[in-house]
Amino acid sequence: MVRMVDVAKQAGVSVKTVSRVLNNEPHVQEAMREKVRAAMDQLGYVPSASARSLRSHRSYTIMLLIHDIRSPFTNTVQFGALQACQELGYHLQLAMVGSETLEDRSKLERYFEKTLRAGKPDGLVLVPPMANHPVVADVMPSLGIATIRIGPNDVPDTDETATVTIDDTLASREMTKHLLSLGHRRIAFLRGKEDQDATQRRFEGYAQALSDAGVARDPSIILPGTFNFESGLASGEKLLAMKEPPTAVFAANDDMAAGVIMAAHRLGVDVPSQLSVAGFDDSEIAERTWPTITTIRQPLEEIGMAAIESLVAAAGGSAQPLRSKTLPFELLIRNSTAPVK
Repeated sequence: MVRMVDVAKQAGVSVKTVSRVLNNEPHVQEAMREKVRAAMDQLGYVPSASARSLRSHRSYTIMLLIHDIRSPFTNTVQFGALQACQELGYHLQLAMVGSETLEDRSKLERYFEKTLRAGKPDGLVLVPPMANHPVVADVMPSLGIATIRIGPNDVPDTDETATVTIDDTLASREMTKHLLSLGHRRIAFLRGKEDQDATQRRFEGYAQALSDAGVARDPSIILPGTFNFESGLASGEKLLAMKEPPTAVFAANDDMAAGVIMAAHRLGVDVPSQLSVAGFDDSEIAERTWPTITTIRQPLEEIGMAAIESLVAAAGGSAQPLRSKTLPFELLIRNSTAPVK
């Protein structure tokens, strides 16, 4: 069996240095980390999680808290988080919270008491709607766990709380400017769930772009939604039944945009020659719908990875507290948008 001392000998370093690399401790030169990791790969060394935990008083586990409603957004974040955990020698633990539990503080406290009975993780990742849920925000400080929130939220940073996201307002503004550049002036907007900050941020970007272009907002073509296909379908049918329908629809996520496209297909409205449709997120449905959807790409895998990396760095004894990160977005122009006729 390969031991830590064998890795140290192969890398030409001390056993203490190998230990520091395994524990992701700060102040280790990157070249030294790569040297030790290369030696581990060459020898096939697999560190003992239990031994590491006893030595460092850490669990080497990050918990990802998810909702009980399936979400391509969450799945992609989870994929990135898992990659980062495997690379850094951590375990990713999934925990699911039901809608009823989220609405009751005492239920949520009992949930965490039961979930954490086997041990407290070194960090916690929250995805929407937990990331900006008021009950969760109220309970989390009492747990004493470093927490990264995915997506926009108004919870201030602390030494144990930070956010990884994109600039939703700017991204939405850029998408609306794209539709305006195609000559569209009657641009509808489909909102998402009202308990998520992303809904308001994306609406703000839409409103800012219209204002900058001197285009008045029409409340009749700004409709509520729930971030799912069905709400996009219903809203699309309502918009296209209007006496003066919009020439473009900007949906706050791709699922709703796909629903609008389905409504157009049903009603014989061609996309994009008669109606342009845009979404947000660049989820799988954006490329599988015809026409493919013009959207904002959120680097969801990278967001998941960045969340894990921040938590691991903090757990490794870094003197720096958690800090929020804003990752770049990308406007992807596909087949669902075209100049207005």
